[in-house]
Amino acid sequence: MKNAFALGGLALAVTAIGGEIVVSPDGLSPAQALETIRAAKGKGDKSAWTVRVKPGHYALKRTLVFTPADSGTPEAPVTWIGEGDAVLAGGEILTGWKDGGSGVWSAPLPRTPDGQPAHFEQLWVDGRRADRACLPNTGHFRVPKSSCTADPSVKGRFVERATITNAEISVLGRLAKDELAEAQMCVVHEWSFARRILRGFDAATGTVETWSPNQLVAWQVWNDRETLVCFENVRSAFDAPGEWFYDAKASRVLYRPRPGEDMTKVRIVAPNAKLSRLVDFRGEPDRGVYVQDIVFRNLGFAYSDATGRQEPTESWQLQAASASDGTVTAEGVRRILFDGCRVRHTGNYAMRFNDGCTSNTVVNCTLEDLGAGGVWMGASRGYVRDGEQLSRRVIRNLAPRSTAFNVIDNCTVRRGGRFNPEGTGVAFTHVSDSKVLHCEIHDIYYTGVSVGWTWGFAGSVAQRNEIAFNKIYDLGKGVMSDMGGVYTLGTSFGTAVHDNVIHDVDSFSYGGWGLYCDEGSEGVAMERNLVWNTTDGGFHQHYGVGNVIRNNIFAWNKMNGAIRTCHFLVRDIPCSLHFVNNIVIVGLPTPLVGRGPCNVDGIWANNLWWNAVSSPELDGLDWVRWAACGKETGGRYADPQFVNAAAYDFRLKPTSPAFALGFKAWNFTQAGLRK
Repeated sequence: MKNAFALGGLALAVTAIGGEIVVSPDGLSPAQALETIRAAKGKGDKSAWTVRVKPGHYALKRTLVFTPADSGTPEAPVTWIGEGDAVLAGGEILTGWKDGGSGVWSAPLPRTPDGQPAHFEQLWVDGRRADRACLPNTGHFRVPKSSCTADPSVKGRFVERATITNAEISVLGRLAKDELAEAQMCVVHEWSFARRILRGFDAATGTVETWSPNQLVAWQVWNDRETLVCFENVRSAFDAPGEWFYDAKASRVLYRPRPGEDMTKVRIVAPNAKLSRLVDFRGEPDRGVYVQDIVFRNLGFAYSDATGRQEPTESWQLQAASASDGTVTAEGVRRILFDGCRVRHTGNYAMRFNDGCTSNTVVNCTLEDLGAGGVWMGASRGYVRDGEQLSRRVIRNLAPRSTAFNVIDNCTVRRGGRFNPEGTGVAFTHVSDSKVLHCEIHDIYYTGVSVGWTWGFAGSVAQRNEIAFNKIYDLGKGVMSDMGGVYTLGTSFGTAVHDNVIHDVDSFSYGGWGLYCDEGSEGVAMERNLVWNTTDGGFHQHYGVGNVIRNNIFAWNKMNGAIRTCHFLVRDIPCSLHFVNNIVIVGLPTPLVGRGPCNVDGIWANNLWWNAVSSPELDGLDWVRWAACGKETGGRYADPQFVNAAAYDFRLKPTSPAFALGFKAWNFTQAGLRK
């Protein structure tokens, strides 16, 4: 039996039981399909629905909003299936390109509904993120001097000034005031990033002026050792093929084609400034009403704006791009499944799951060319049941706004942080009982997987999470600092980090670690992880209690072989660390153990240590004094006998002394995407 639903004057024939709808470029749109199902369910329909999306580029004019009224049930879900290359897109194809000579083409800026020139800060040419004209052309400037003072004219505003001595900076003096406002100052400071609008420039001293709503604290003070700066959308820096420039004065966008690019054939896309979210799930967890049982298979989502605001981005220094939303954003969802989907060309996170998200799955998906990171998952704070308080204890009970029991499995996350380098591959914040399994995460400027979002021993709901069998590499890229392949924060009882392969974590100033237990990490077990080629060390604990680091391999790490700890007593809580059955090898005249562990409680036993090029140093001690200090029980200093460590083949020969210490070999090739 079929029912006909009237939508916008179009009669739509759909099957009432086991309904199927077809979306196509010359037929029904995704928005019409959504409204059709909503209308049927509003009349009491409880059957399963399937939306088949034919191949095509579906340009969305507004966000697709799913509400509880659009939900399926476990027995009768609503399933959206992409056939071939079906992409829901938030970008606008730019047309009207003209050759302006000297290798420059230009097109008029698209207009907003109110007739104003559209503002955008990203551009894609045939699916490639084009480089915005940048000063310097490559790399960054250093900041030898900075200051922050209160603005007497505006309460709550602080004037920031940064002096840059590089001669290239002088070109900013040739910009008119309105052009200066379009040239964004991009600041990388340790683990944080900011985009600022320029308020002034003193050519005599090379000092740029901007402002912030926050008084700088100690960690935010820009300096030559920890701060990098560049300037985007500078006209004089628009000088290389593949670059683009937003010309606000002329209301045009300029582009320099690369060799071989035919401007009559390329497709150039700018994000729609109103579409940072292409899909938005809006449940109401406080009322116990959720969006649930909706499936997306083989669908593409592409071209999202960074902020959804029609103005130059101005952002402040945070961590992990925590202020970014997602191209797909959810609150109050249950049993939502993304299987085999693709999210690419974003200005923000690919996906973001906020409050009240439980039992959701992201599997077999590819998330790439991301403005921020791959997946942000977690409630806005650590919710506990009414009548309870968040404290340093095991949390077993969920609240209506708790986010828990979610799985990210067999996904690729790559080329992240292209608009905000703080973006994390996967960020688990206030979330429990969730998993990141068999993912490949790489080519990102910050951390691979982050777990927890409380600093210190205040207590956290981020417990019983599992980070396992992932391949995580090419992080930091010499730009960001203070990061890890897997990073934990706060009380994390029951959290397991195991069977991961992590390598090539390259920080700018400090803090390129493989496994990183940051402030207050507690109750974390890290075992059977292979870590090599990091800037600082294979493992670092800032401070924490009861973390177990067991049966891992840390190799060829640069500043330290494996260990550095900063604090021994925090808020009257003695810190501890258990380090057992690990192999640590370095290939530089660098310490096997950094400063600090001798004063931290915990069991250290049966570890195998080796420096391939010089005598050993462990927390300032040679091997004899280290072995006698009571820290290491049953450990040895000997060559581990890897099959070919120089070629990163860390299998052990049968004669390795590690086996006599109780080390258990495992199959590293199981990490990464499922075979």
